[in-house]
Parts: sequence; structure tokens; C-alpha cells
Amino acid sequence: MPPYTSTQKAAIQQFTGFTSVKDSVAVKHLRAQNWNIEQAVDAFFASNQIPSGTSSAVQNLNKIFDKYRDNAKDEPDSIGVEGSMRYLADLGLSLEEPVVLALLTELNAPTMGELTREGFTDGWRQLR
Repeated sequence: MPPYTSTQKAAIQQFTGFTSVKDSVAVKHLRAQNWNIEQAVDAFFASNQIPSGTSSAVQNLNKIFDKYRDNAKDEPDSIGVEGSMRYLADLGLSLEEPVVLALLTELNAPTMGELTREGFTDGWRQLR
């Protein structure tokens, strides 16, 4: 893989996690959207290039979810406020942006800044 910035590497990882595609496909879509992860994922799903292995997509979404859990031992199916803030920062989003409210709504967040595993995986799978 050519040299990418840490932000670009994080975007590639997020994109492949959401879509279950190879890095090269992720880079193609991310470059086309000026490295905006949200726009790149939207464009990918809008182009109907969805991989057939949805179970691997769920596994990848679970891996991403697990990365941001605040208290894996006591609350394995919950991301708290701190984890949500790290996740949003990795997506290049700030809490002040209106898109965050829309994203949390789509991910079925029970309260602002908290996510459940079911809401996270189902929400991302349904966003197409």
C-alpha cells in the first residue's frame, strides 16, 4: 500500500470495516470523495457494489464496535460517551456538526453519545 497519512489509513480501515471490501476498493472510493468517509461509504452503497457476504460485514462491524467500547467487561454491548467521541473523531466528525445527530439517529442511539451493538450493526447495514 502506498504511503498514506494516519487519517487516510484510519479512513481506509473504517471503509473496509463498513463494506467488507479490499483496501484498493476503499482507496478508490475515498479518493473520489476527497477522503470523506461518510460520503465515500454513501457513494459505495449507492453504486450497488455491496458484497454478498453480509455475515462478514456484521463481523467487521462488530470488530469496529468492540474497538470503541468503554467498559468491555461490564457492558459488552454498549459504547459510552467517551467511546462515541473517539469513534466520531476517527470518522472526522465533531459533536457540533448536525450530521452527528443524524448518524446517531440512524444507529439507533438510545441517548446522545451512547450506542448499542444491535443499533450500531443494524444501523450501518441498513444505510444504503
